[in-house]
Amino acid sequence: MIFNQQGLLDIDRMLADVPSFQQIMADRVVTDDELHRQSDKVIGLLHQVEDRFNDEDKSLIMQLFAEANVLSAIYRYYELQNLK
Repeated sequence: MIFNQQGLLDIDRMLADVPSFQQIMADRVVTDDELHRQSDKVIGLLHQVEDRFNDEDKSLIMQLFAEANVLSAIYRYYELQNLK
């Protein structure tokens, strides 16, 4: 599910359910190899999006992908600035 019972985005649950996240985080260490493999996986999925969807659908998917990455980046920045 995308949203929890309160209607909020449930990113933590989504991540916890993804096998690649479980595998990468099993030892609580992210390696260069794991970063590379995950990057390749994302690139492969983006190629599938390009091949399968029409231009309007691709535009929405890419907007979602970009905005989700903005959200992820600003969350990290927010956490880092609050460590000071």
